[in-house]
This record gives sequence, C-alpha cells and structure tokens, in this order.
Amino acid sequence: MGAREAVVAYVDALNSRSVAGLIEVGGVKDEKWSRQEAGQILADRGGRGWKIKNVRVEQDMGPDTGSARLTAEDKNGKTMRDTFTVTREDGTWHLVVFTHQPAEPGKTPASTDKPSS
Repeated sequence: MGAREAVVAYVDALNSRSVAGLIEVGGVKDEKWSRQEAGQILADRGGRGWKIKNVRVEQDMGPDTGSARLTAEDKNGKTMRDTFTVTREDGTWHLVVFTHQPAEPGKTPASTDKPSS
C-alpha cells in the first residue's frame, strides 16, 4: 500500500466506521488501547460520507517517512483538512493517527513537559 492509498484507506475507514480499518492504516497492534482510540476518532469523524477533494504526499523526511495533506468534504459540505506523518514499514505505508500508543516494555516514553529553567 502506497502513502496515497493509506490516506484513501483512512477516509474509507472513517466512512464505514471501521475500527479494524483505522488500526490497519495506523499500523498499530489491535489491542484495548488502539480500539479505544479508534473509537474516539470514529466518534469525532466517522460516518460522515467524506469525499476526498485533494491528497498531497511528500516524502520530505526521507525515503520511508513523509507527510500527507488531506482535504475532504462531508455530505453536508463541511470541510476537513488534516496533515499526517506517513511512515513505511516493510514496504507498507501507514498514517500516524494514533497518539496514545503505550511505550514498549523497557522503554521510557519521551517527556512532553516543558524543561524547567
């Protein structure tokens, strides 16, 4: 699956309210946390009949990482614009749509706290 196809698969998953589709396009494991976050994404954006107006993919961060810009319109004419990081793993492109992925055992997640001065 190419990066553009990953964006199309994301929109298809939104329209069909598919948790499994979001997990697949996100390239994450099907676990309790990923199903919960997929459910949140679908509650916010799912089932609106999105039609893609424009997709622009740039491999601006190397051969296996880039960015994708999506413009879509729902059946009521509301516009959605989003930018994703796209990554290629084992030849398949995924969108970084999951933000609450737990750290792997033995790894410390990066802090998002502001440094103290």
